[in-house]
Amino acid sequence: MARLGFKLVGGGAQLDLDKPRFDAAVQAFGRQLLGADVGLFYYAGHGIQVRGTNYLVPISANPTREADVDFQMVDVGLVLKQMEGSGTKLNIVMLDACRNNPFGGRGLRAAEGGLAQIRAPEGTLLSYATQPGNVALDGDDGHSPYTRALVETMQKPGLDVLQAFNQVGLIVKRGTGGSQQPWVSSSPIDGSFYFANAAPSAIAAPVVAAAPPAPAKNLPIARSLEQRAMDFAARDMDRSSGDPAAFLAYASQVFDDQVDFYGKRTSRTDVLKEKERFVARWPIRSYRLLPDATRASCTEDQARCLVSGVVVFSVSDPAKGRKSAGTATFEYGVSFATGTVKVFSENGKTLSAQR
Repeated sequence: MARLGFKLVGGGAQLDLDKPRFDAAVQAFGRQLLGADVGLFYYAGHGIQVRGTNYLVPISANPTREADVDFQMVDVGLVLKQMEGSGTKLNIVMLDACRNNPFGGRGLRAAEGGLAQIRAPEGTLLSYATQPGNVALDGDDGHSPYTRALVETMQKPGLDVLQAFNQVGLIVKRGTGGSQQPWVSSSPIDGSFYFANAAPSAIAAPVVAAAPPAPAKNLPIARSLEQRAMDFAARDMDRSSGDPAAFLAYASQVFDDQVDFYGKRTSRTDVLKEKERFVARWPIRSYRLLPDATRASCTEDQARCLVSGVVVFSVSDPAKGRKSAGTATFEYGVSFATGTVKVFSENGKTLSAQR
């Protein structure tokens, strides 16, 4: 990876990590991402999914019951959070971790083979060694078919990132007689990135793996503020549709200290109280953007945008027999000036509703 132009966390491959060292490596990765154009996280080793959540397995993990998992393993979502708030233009996650459950029947009845599919955050490409829910091969020479294909492909000039991973998939599929097919999940990527071409400021964190060699550099990609604002709106609607506790945790991070909240200057604390009241009234919520109606206007010098549009919503409280569905407008004021998204205004109104 270093010869590809990436700066490695800790100066080299992070091998055979126990849980404390694994956590420290992920945190260091997040800190060093700030100011980078491209972030890359590569992991090879055991990985399991428990109730739809993917976990990477440190060498010290020895769970005897499902409740041990959060304390002894590393949630892949924590890696994505480090990348999401970094301000990078592109994030790449490569998981050669689709192995059999190494803990057998030791109380992990909810553990399933392979990894679950992850929804790619804004500007992120996730590459799995095999299809979600399937088990990948280890290989017979210390490197898996997936890693060998990465080594072969990443050093080829002229392949953009999507072409490179497509080539990796074809090599693995053919080399395993079709029994293993790598899988890619990606959000829209604005611009082009090449492993083997000119170099940007980039950082990679190879964790529990050998880093593939290649004499190449990288090309930075541009992402307009308008597109970032619209991507944020789409991601916000997804978060707003989720579990109430997860949504409130997200809201506590994304709002600025003071918010123009439906025409009134409001502290973040009071905004969060209003959000808590809303999810208490409507514990089940679903929001879907109308893509053609979403617009954004930005001031480049201040890195601030107004993004607005129309959303189709459905909210309910089954316990109390309440429900409502319809359409509404929304408008967010968002700032990218600090490298993380902050909402400084929120407004909107209901267009139609049926109860």
